Amino acid sequence: MTRLDPKLIESMVASNKESLQPLEHSRQRHAAHQQHTANKEVAQTEKDFEPFIGIEDFAKIDLRVARIVNAEHVEGAEKLLKLTLDIGEAKPRTVFAGIKSGYDPEKLKGRLTVMVANLAPRKMKFGLSEGMVLAASGESPGLFILSPDDGAQPGMRIK
Repeated sequence: MTRLDPKLIESMVASNKESLQPLEHSRQRHAAHQQHTANKEVAQTEKDFEPFIGIEDFAKIDLRVARIVNAEHVEGAEKLLKLTLDIGEAKPRTVFAGIKSGYDPEKLKGRLTVMVANLAPRKMKFGLSEGMVLAASGESPGLFILSPDDGAQPGMRIK
């Protein structure tokens, strides 16, 4: 067996450290780049959403299942349909919804949807709107009103 010289080992370790420094620096730069990219993605995501609210604020919104009893075009309005909604009250509610581009009024009749029932009534040029129908939209074209599953009944509270 040959005995290893400790000075030779130290020399080999030192030269390896020197040769690894650019690699380590590259790893650090890569990690920094990944962190920067992740931060940008989080920042972009945060831009896409409204500021957070507490559960207390969300609990103030009264979402109800509504049956569309009637739907009709609003003369003089480019985007609005006039909806008559049954939410289990004695008198149906009228809501003006900006969904004209996505829906034929005749095909909405009898359909279940979701509405904000405790939104303050709003006087509009075409009449009084007594709530809001929930609809989804995004970057791609189209509007999509929300619909509860089968079995839901007008007036049921959504929690």
